[in-house]
Amino acid sequence: MTAGQDGGQAIKITIKSMIMNTIEYKLETDLYRRGDGRLALKHKNEAGEDADTPVQVVCAFPWTNPREYISIRDDKGRELVLIEEMKDLKEPVKKIIEEELARWSFLPRIIRIEAVTSEMELFRWKVETDSGPRDFMTHRHEYPRSLPGGQILLKDVANDLYLIENPKQLDPKSRKILWAHVD
Repeated sequence: MTAGQDGGQAIKITIKSMIMNTIEYKLETDLYRRGDGRLALKHKNEAGEDADTPVQVVCAFPWTNPREYISIRDDKGRELVLIEEMKDLKEPVKKIIEEELARWSFLPRIIRIEAVTSEMELFRWKVETDSGPRDFMTHRHEYPRSLPGGQILLKDVANDLYLIENPKQLDPKSRKILWAHVD
């Protein structure tokens, strides 16, 4: 993170495309909430015109220290900005990022898998979670991911996450369905 000319924080990043560009974001002025409630980053497009990119704020793995390594990503999941520590941010931006992290940190825990069906290039999961029944879709290439502690993490097409804390404690039907989809 570097200080901008007027003392604001600027984060320099590189977005890889056909032509290598460096876009400098100044979070105090470039990160804002649009009228539709989504978070966005302002920038100049290739033609030099004002543009904005809708973004998501994500706590980078591991999640044990949620105030470090905060990733700001576009709708395709590409990282645009990495904030190493929240303490480096000024209050208006810090508050926006904390609100987004709280909104996105909801992590339903799957306690039963009712069914997984195939639909074109997607799998439809019907599950029971600690927050009630859920129905979500995953890409065929997005397999449930095994975590170091034996947990299993699923990511749906909207980038929402679901956790199976202890797969061995699932009922036999749920385990059979799960193991058919684990890579």
